[in-house]
Amino acid sequence: MITKFTPTQDLHKYLYFETNRLVVRQYIINDIQELFKIMCDVRVHTYTKDKDNPWDKGRTEEYIQFMIDKDFKTLDCFHGAVIEKFSNQLIGLCGLNPYKKEEPEIEIKIGVPYWNKGYATELGRQIIKESFAATDIKGIYGMALPENIASRRVLEKIGMQYLGNQIFRNHEDSFYYIANLKVNVSL
Repeated sequence: MITKFTPTQDLHKYLYFETNRLVVRQYIINDIQELFKIMCDVRVHTYTKDKDNPWDKGRTEEYIQFMIDKDFKTLDCFHGAVIEKFSNQLIGLCGLNPYKKEEPEIEIKIGVPYWNKGYATELGRQIIKESFAATDIKGIYGMALPENIASRRVLEKIGMQYLGNQIFRNHEDSFYYIANLKVNVSL
């Protein structure tokens, strides 16, 4: 049974959105230790540019402070802490990164203990739904290494279409895309 998320005093930051099981909100400085536990695990980075360089505590602190300073309030570009409602634990990060003008790149990283629960798919669907409803972005890209079958499957499950492979950030990635029909229909 899923319990209703009730924010504690520390969580009165901007809430980006909720799903049935998750909340995505702005970071707070108290998130450093929990996010560090996730991002220092080499398995989280198996298919990322950080595969040989998991985050240390300093990098985690810099990342969170940067996101706090950015104070994102819109869903066209943001990064947020992913909180599991049932446990009230920070379990990962997600957001939309700048990529092309009005076409950001989706990013989701979930801690290993929370893999294979459908959280990435749940987050991806809600990011698309919420950002398309609240912004005028044209679409969202998703990229994954060709051998990262799990991430590619998530991108397909959330409605993205495979565009082929191309070089991105000095290595080959499989590219996916979903258009914002609300914006594209009115063109």
